[in-house]
Amino acid sequence: MRLSSHVRIVRHMAFPRVEGATPADRMESFYGPTAHLYDAFRENRLLHGRRDLMEMLPLEPGSRLVDLGGGTGNNLEYLAADRRERCARITVVDVSASMLEVARERIHRNRWRNVEAVHANATDYRPSDGPVDVVVFSYALTMMPDWFAAVDHARSLLRPGGTIAVCDFYVSRKHPADGAVRHAAWRRHVWPAWFSHNNVFLSADHLPYLRERFATVRLDERLGRVPYLGARAPFYLFLGTKPDAKTRPET
Repeated sequence: MRLSSHVRIVRHMAFPRVEGATPADRMESFYGPTAHLYDAFRENRLLHGRRDLMEMLPLEPGSRLVDLGGGTGNNLEYLAADRRERCARITVVDVSASMLEVARERIHRNRWRNVEAVHANATDYRPSDGPVDVVVFSYALTMMPDWFAAVDHARSLLRPGGTIAVCDFYVSRKHPADGAVRHAAWRRHVWPAWFSHNNVFLSADHLPYLRERFATVRLDERLGRVPYLGARAPFYLFLGTKPDAKTRPET
């Protein structure tokens, strides 16, 4: 990416213009001006762990995958061709029309015939053909005001035994569960304030809520370098399954 593009991105992040009456309007006002630069900067320099997350997905022949808040569709670049092609359908869902325009260009350029891009909200999107096998949230929950409602909605979309896969920034609780990472006080205070400037809201409740709503298959808690700051921000990768209705009632 050219230096001028770096300057434009950094200026946009330092002095964001977020306008609109609804979350969707505010999302579009923030990402619209730099949607075509999103992958080159944030994806490759700030949003760590996406490749690992996509490689973890249990994709069987005929799988139906939904990427909620999937933006430009770049996550699908991390799926090996044979794993991507074995899916019956892959749907990228986002509220930003500008981001989806980039996703559709990517789909067309790569000739992905089983991939579609849908303009919808993560809390009310419904596939036309019933429950799905895998739902992904990749650095999306921290952008959603009603992230807990989005998690619950994702659970309702999954078939029993289906998989949810999440990668995002977070901070730990001051007193996390046994075996979980406990972040230093400065991380628990500084990073939420720093990210909130760009309407990214880190939460200490993401992991506890995910672990309560799904059976944990894998959890990695990591630190990733933030461009230009020389510091590392906490992020996690979570893989869980929706309990079978026979073993745990729906709530």
